[in-house]
Amino acid sequence: MAFLIELVNDLGYFAMFIFSWLIFIGLPLPNEAAAAFSGVLTEWRGYSPVLAFTSTYLGIISSGTFGYGVGRWAKARVLYKIETSKSKKLYRKAQTWLRQYGPIGISFSYFIPGVRLVMPYIAGASGISFRTFMMAAYPAAFIWCMIYFQIGRLFPSTFTIIIEHLSLVAAAAAVIVFFALIGFCYFKRRKQSSRTIMNRGE
Repeated sequence: MAFLIELVNDLGYFAMFIFSWLIFIGLPLPNEAAAAFSGVLTEWRGYSPVLAFTSTYLGIISSGTFGYGVGRWAKARVLYKIETSKSKKLYRKAQTWLRQYGPIGISFSYFIPGVRLVMPYIAGASGISFRTFMMAAYPAAFIWCMIYFQIGRLFPSTFTIIIEHLSLVAAAAAVIVFFALIGFCYFKRRKQSSRTIMNRGE
């Protein structure tokens, strides 16, 4: 965290924007820690919560948009590189979600550690329109960012321990809600189909 503090001392709010980009230069900083640390800074350093959150959120969605753009431009090369890397399992999981559930899978991927990092690339390479990606990813990123940002504000001294456990809980909860939503949509469609058949019979 010393590096992050030094970065904030030099760049202020812009540092909170680039937190989400640090992973691209090899710094293993989880997005959860980046979002929560921005919240911590509003308590420890007196930064404006509104400006700090806005900077962090813009950093998250811009890095995701960058990933989408790279996937859209490079396509097969990106998919091959991800599939043959250490992220192979995450790639397959994200690809399955996207193929089966479309935009809903993109939204829920933000709550699954690791999957949200590869999903933008896969969404872009799969030919999903930018508008669809934006409508699915940006609101989900806002909710996700707000949760961890507030954790940093409320628990500045213990946020690292909390987010370590919360990430697992959030992932499990997201999966449960995700499949519950899929089940609800399935039974709703089935019920509508039954009504249509009955109306035709009459």
